[in-house]
Amino acid sequence: MAKSISKELIIIGAGPAGLKAAEEAGRYKIDYALLDKGQPGQAWRELRPDMKLLSPCHPQRDWTSLSSKFPIWKLPVERPYCTVNEFVQYLDQYTDHFHLNMHAGCAVREVRFEEGAYTVTCEDETTFTAPVLVVATGIFGNPFIPDVPGVKGNPIIMHSHFYRGPQAYKNQKILLVGAGNSAAEIAIELSGQAMLYMISRKELQFFSDTKKLYHIRGISESYLKELISMEIIRYRPHQNILKIDGPLVHFQDWKLEVDKIIFATGYHGNMKLLKNFNLRLNKYEYPEVSYHGESIQFPNLFFAGPLSFQGLSSIFIHGFVKQVPKTIERVKEKLTNSPVLDNDVQGG
Repeated sequence: MAKSISKELIIIGAGPAGLKAAEEAGRYKIDYALLDKGQPGQAWRELRPDMKLLSPCHPQRDWTSLSSKFPIWKLPVERPYCTVNEFVQYLDQYTDHFHLNMHAGCAVREVRFEEGAYTVTCEDETTFTAPVLVVATGIFGNPFIPDVPGVKGNPIIMHSHFYRGPQAYKNQKILLVGAGNSAAEIAIELSGQAMLYMISRKELQFFSDTKKLYHIRGISESYLKELISMEIIRYRPHQNILKIDGPLVHFQDWKLEVDKIIFATGYHGNMKLLKNFNLRLNKYEYPEVSYHGESIQFPNLFFAGPLSFQGLSSIFIHGFVKQVPKTIERVKEKLTNSPVLDNDVQGG
């Protein structure tokens, strides 16, 4: 039987950002509902379980915990970098520790904004209505592959999101596309199993040089550099793929025939749930937001996590965990100061 539930705040997505938002909402005694199609960290559960996170998780440098009141390093995890499976277990325990009001298995079918309120309808016909909505659906559900001629329908092409280990590529000729952390880690693993070619549009940058977390380029930077210098990883920067004909990849002045092409080209925002809103998006499909993560177009619509793009650091846990409390503080201010929340901003 369909149910209709009224709240002050609805949070969609129970990944790290959504869970942090729920913790903060509970701290402010906001009447909220946290919705997710699966369990806490569902998108993380679909990643390779033994993959190591890039953010450290030990007391001296903790860039992985969602809260200092419940740090991950108090759990039996690998240090300094825990695995995806360990992080998922942490999210489960985090949810229990803060008694988060999570509605698991609530797959959102539609979101509407009418008469100053947001209505979220789930597949089971349950509806949630609130004056404020926080969207924290993350980016893992939207792997990005550039629209290169010959990509669509090509059976040798995959995204790194679905990479599960080097064994399946033994003695194959592989082209790895990308210069991010995923590309670097996969390159290190594949170098001992396959004939590996790696290309990127820009030069690789390294954490040891820049001190920026998103420039780590693999857990072992020195090993990656050595593999490239010895041409065990055949790396070429400043390369653009012109087209792909089956297994043949065309560049400006050379060609390469391979068995597999792995695009480690990251993720874009995913606004499918807000298809009714006609949001203005940038080239990475992130919405326009204020410093607090509030939509520029719609009143009292907030984004948390990577979707509240404030710069490269905001797509990492340690970046958006600092931002989410500011977002929920702003939500609390709006709920407290306005009996009727401001609706003077027009969507469209």
